[in-house]
Amino acid sequence: LVIYATYRNQQTTLRTALPPTYQGHNEINVWSPFIYGNMVPIAPDFSVALKSEQAAGTIFMVIKIDGRVRWKVGTFVSGRYHLNVRCPAYITFGSKNNGVSVGENAVKYQLVTRCSVSV
Repeated sequence: LVIYATYRNQQTTLRTALPPTYQGHNEINVWSPFIYGNMVPIAPDFSVALKSEQAAGTIFMVIKIDGRVRWKVGTFVSGRYHLNVRCPAYITFGSKNNGVSVGENAVKYQLVTRCSVSV
């Protein structure tokens, strides 16, 4: 599985690999990946909208997870299926009080939202 962020459907961070995981029945896995993108160019068509959102203090991004999964039921093990997860996220600029500072130029946010998942 890999995780990355997009702005208006354009990838704006590097892809970060999530560790391979076995999830048992009724188990929950929690990941805290660090995704980043320094000086990532965006399409010129989006620059006006991005400047406007930054001036307002919040930008809308979509956090995406892509990868391949399989599952086991009894002794049956499925083939590999493509997994697509899309989570809307509003990232706040300005006060770091809205997140947890994790270094000089990084802030950690907790993302609590409904995501769309397709297999």
